[in-house]
Amino acid sequence: MHLTLVDLQDKKNRLIFIFKTCIIKLQQRKGDVFLKVTIIEDPNIKETEISIICARITNEINDIYSKISTVGQTVAGKKDEETFLIPIKEIFYFESVDGNVFFYTENEMYEAMGKLYRIEENLKNLQFSRISKTVIANLEKMLSIRKAENSRLVATLVNQEKLIVSRQYVSEIKKKLGV
Repeated sequence: MHLTLVDLQDKKNRLIFIFKTCIIKLQQRKGDVFLKVTIIEDPNIKETEISIICARITNEINDIYSKISTVGQTVAGKKDEETFLIPIKEIFYFESVDGNVFFYTENEMYEAMGKLYRIEENLKNLQFSRISKTVIANLEKMLSIRKAENSRLVATLVNQEKLIVSRQYVSEIKKKLGV
């Protein structure tokens, strides 16, 4: 697919590309450069490939990679004797309770297949991070964090659920969240 540019608007450090099939808006902050997006449709291609070419790997680049990596990924979970394939982006967190691992979406709870450490290994390049011995949280579902007693943090998720970040994971979480 080759996109035909219909209009280009430059308004207050924002470029807006208007194509026949889509609109791409890019915001420029002070000192930043615009993100160049190229989409080429070729019927001879057997496998889709996405390349990220950058001067250096930044938090923004890692965020883009993480979002791209989750496309199409699912986690198998059991509920009421049925197995469901849940998109990874819908999962708020994984929790180990009495040797069983559960994961939670906005409104549902499922039992995961496997051990928490194996799940952590599979999620290591995504926006998930261990926040305690028993919990791995989706950082993209965190709305806010605040200090708690004993050098811990309380993370509030977008569904208003609160999770405790253990002391030993506080610095890693702050670094990943950029705070």
